[in-house]
Amino acid sequence: MKRRIGVDLKNEGTGNELTSQDILALASQAEEQGFDSVWLNEDIGHDAVALLGAVSTITSSIALGTAIMNVYTRSALQMVMAMATLDELSQRRAMFGLSIGHHPWNDRGHGIALEAPLARLREYVKFIREALSGERFTHDGRFFSGVNTRLGFRPPRSDLPIYIGATRPRMVALAGEIGDGLITNVVPADYIANFQVEQLLSAARKAGRDPANLELMAIVTCCPAEHRGEAIAHARSTFMQRFRSNPLRMIETQRPEFRDQLLMLKNLLERGEEERAEVEASEELVTTLIAVGAGTELWNTIDRYFNAGCTRVAVAAYPRGKKSVERLLSALAGQGCDSAL
Repeated sequence: MKRRIGVDLKNEGTGNELTSQDILALASQAEEQGFDSVWLNEDIGHDAVALLGAVSTITSSIALGTAIMNVYTRSALQMVMAMATLDELSQRRAMFGLSIGHHPWNDRGHGIALEAPLARLREYVKFIREALSGERFTHDGRFFSGVNTRLGFRPPRSDLPIYIGATRPRMVALAGEIGDGLITNVVPADYIANFQVEQLLSAARKAGRDPANLELMAIVTCCPAEHRGEAIAHARSTFMQRFRSNPLRMIETQRPEFRDQLLMLKNLLERGEEERAEVEASEELVTTLIAVGAGTELWNTIDRYFNAGCTRVAVAAYPRGKKSVERLLSALAGQGCDSAL
């Protein structure tokens, strides 16, 4: 199977972020260098659909995806309007990536409680599929009721791909049951191979769907650098950023042999010793999640995800600045990205 590599131009609202003009330039570069897709998230930063619409006007072939859009912050009809418009503008290159968001963006950013996430996402996807038909439809659900309408223009595709962003078993199963695929992030390749693949495919089979039609995309953070020491320093920084946000999830999804180390790091964070925790995180641990180094070293980690069962990998540079992304794109293209796609 050919390797499909996308680039995730992630904005986490933590500083050193990409400007709108940076994103346009990098998306164009990614297309020129053979990447198959570009992905934007939407938390409290840029409007993902607006930017992807701009990207669509300066590119011709690269697919345009959201990884992810939050089902709490736009109504389902708003989401359909936005993504069907993008699909029309880009000549059928759009891909939905949807999920439920998380703390602190939902509560502290939008002032929205993260209530009944599975039920909301299930109904949201049902609504989207009804609206994408282009025909008049009615909808009476728990979250959207009294609907009797149709989209005001004919969507280019009624089957616009909808991927579910998920890590934990119940949400992964929902992706298999109702989605066109799964987007997973901040998990090691062996967790995908040993747990997520079977959760996804089993749920599809139970729903009477063909598992072979599902996509599985992992977002892999990459720290590109000529000097391994510099790359490992960046990797430790981004690993601890991930760990601080959700230590229990990291402990659940990591290999058992790292449990004691992760508990030790959690204890250090709870005591306020963040700098020491970053130093104590072993190279072996951080590189289970993060690709480091130059071209060949980066590919070695990326290939672990394909071997685990992923049909696509989206690479996300760290640090998030433009130079880091440019370095990553060039490193992977220089190691055969074009021929691999």
